[in-house]
Amino acid sequence: MEIDFHFGATYVVARLAGFDHGRAEIIATCSQYVDDTVNSGSLRFKTGQSYYRISTAHELTDYHIALSADERLTWVPFHFLPGNDIKGDPSREFYNRIVCRPHSDVAKEMARVCISKQDAPHGLHRLGITAHVFIDTWAHQGFAGIDHRINMASDITLVHPREERLHWLHLFKHGGPRALWAHVTRPLMHLFTDHAFPMGHGAVLHYPDHPFRQWRYTNGQGEVIERDNRVDFLAALDELCRVFRRYLVKDSTKSVDGLPEPDREKIRDMISKLTNEDPKIRLKAWLKSVHDGEFSFGASKPSYASAGPGSWKQAALGIDGAKITEKDELVYTPAFESSNWKLFHDAAQAHQHDVLREILPRFGICAV
Repeated sequence: MEIDFHFGATYVVARLAGFDHGRAEIIATCSQYVDDTVNSGSLRFKTGQSYYRISTAHELTDYHIALSADERLTWVPFHFLPGNDIKGDPSREFYNRIVCRPHSDVAKEMARVCISKQDAPHGLHRLGITAHVFIDTWAHQGFAGIDHRINMASDITLVHPREERLHWLHLFKHGGPRALWAHVTRPLMHLFTDHAFPMGHGAVLHYPDHPFRQWRYTNGQGEVIERDNRVDFLAALDELCRVFRRYLVKDSTKSVDGLPEPDREKIRDMISKLTNEDPKIRLKAWLKSVHDGEFSFGASKPSYASAGPGSWKQAALGIDGAKITEKDELVYTPAFESSNWKLFHDAAQAHQHDVLREILPRFGICAV
């Protein structure tokens, strides 16, 4: 999934579940920040203090370089949560178990642990991270966060919306350079990624992330997989709403409702109609609906900035750039300890530890 769901839709669901604007915005920001936190290492303040933060994603340019070093530290706990599928060839047991599956018992246990630890200072921030991983189990189903041929794909077919032959000028006018480039290079990209990126869903590009997409492909085991993201993504948000409601009542086993009507139908309609491949354009539509008060919680104005003015990073560290450089003179203040930026990173480290060192081993999965 992309920013339209990890920030926009997540904010909407948090509000529908009962969170107020401020807390819903923290949850949604943390959910999206999982995809945007691509730098790790120690921060050293000129006053002597230091802080170590981890990355929760990698930039596309680091996609292959990063795999051998820390693929399982990043992709497994934050993007491709293992589904513990024990079916299939027993000789391939580990690879069956580590494939991501929607709403798996592992995902439910991850949510339970998050709810049980919500009293930590970073509890709400961890919920945002958990939300990201939880709904991605629908988008990333059938793929694994390791470098293995199990992620190979071929015979990729787009079923809906049906692609049409569009004049290049029309593509450029309505989608910009990105849409034109994607249209021209897509056939070549399929040939290349089928063999070059046996990691995650690289072989099928961003098709698993498009809410509006219906498609099919043949996986690395020769099985024809039919996917309808419209159905899967709506189910993901419905179950996420239940996770949020259980968090609010501090009971991970309580029977609660999912998305309320008619909000559910509004979301279904948006998923089907927002078919632009640019996630930022889809996000604008989600935010406009929120600004215009089209959901039952009323009008509000959530906003997101990964870096620069208005971002958590600038508020915590006083820097405008996306990356921290040696030229940045970081000044420590007591406010840093309770800053949203630090609390996100505290939550990320807690989440990573619990998933890899406690939750997965409970299911017999040793991934690190």
